[in-house]
Amino acid sequence: MAIGGSLSNSTIESAFEIGHRAHPTVELQLAAFTEFARARAETWNGNLERAADLYLACACVARLPAAATEFLARFADRIPRYLGRLARNADLVAEVRQIVVTRCIVADGDGPPALEGYSATGSLEGWVRATAVREAIALNRHRDRHTGNVERALEAQMPWVDREISLFKQIYREPVSRAFAAACRQLDANDRALLRLHYVEGVTTARLANIYGISRATLVRRLATARESLVDGVKAVLRADAGITNQDFDSVLRLVKSQIDLRLSLVLKQPA
Repeated sequence: MAIGGSLSNSTIESAFEIGHRAHPTVELQLAAFTEFARARAETWNGNLERAADLYLACACVARLPAAATEFLARFADRIPRYLGRLARNADLVAEVRQIVVTRCIVADGDGPPALEGYSATGSLEGWVRATAVREAIALNRHRDRHTGNVERALEAQMPWVDREISLFKQIYREPVSRAFAAACRQLDANDRALLRLHYVEGVTTARLANIYGISRATLVRRLATARESLVDGVKAVLRADAGITNQDFDSVLRLVKSQIDLRLSLVLKQPA
């Protein structure tokens, strides 16, 4: 594991072996992988669950043909799923796929492939998803500025933050739903019970204060703390599984907070 930003040779060698087993057709040199891994010591932290992702990203940055083939086979056909309802636009999907492939494993101009920026804090699939989402939003923004369509012209008058949230609702609906469910399962049992009583059973805060034998103000603070614990759990799951970058995360978090009351009432109806 990483200690103080450093990685042991044994950790790197273990990660290298895991990566090669996961991608046997990709012949990456240990020296190249070691340099790539050490540059990400603080963010990767020796997490062997990310070893195969780190190996493939490194091989793509090294421009190994077999790595490019593996990357395309693994992710290219998943891009429509990443884009949610935006995938109904076949032209948009084709453009996003081309951009992702070009920037991730070929690079634009003289710069390195975008995968050079993969830090291994989350999954490589999550990183690719986030990249595809950003490109789709950028393309939509560009089209809104240049279209002659009346509806789009009217939509362009909306504050961008509102339109951005609308897009994120379409794209991140599925990851957010999974994250809510996972975060609810991870909640402290007492917090989950309190949230269930209020959001599912509809028990008022005044009645809950009587049940718990505390003041209403204390009960309201306890509810707020439980909600914040849930939001923290959702954020952790999204960062780990959806690979949402800091650039996009504030928008997704606004989506989470805007839906929290409704989602709590739905998710907490399910058995713990």
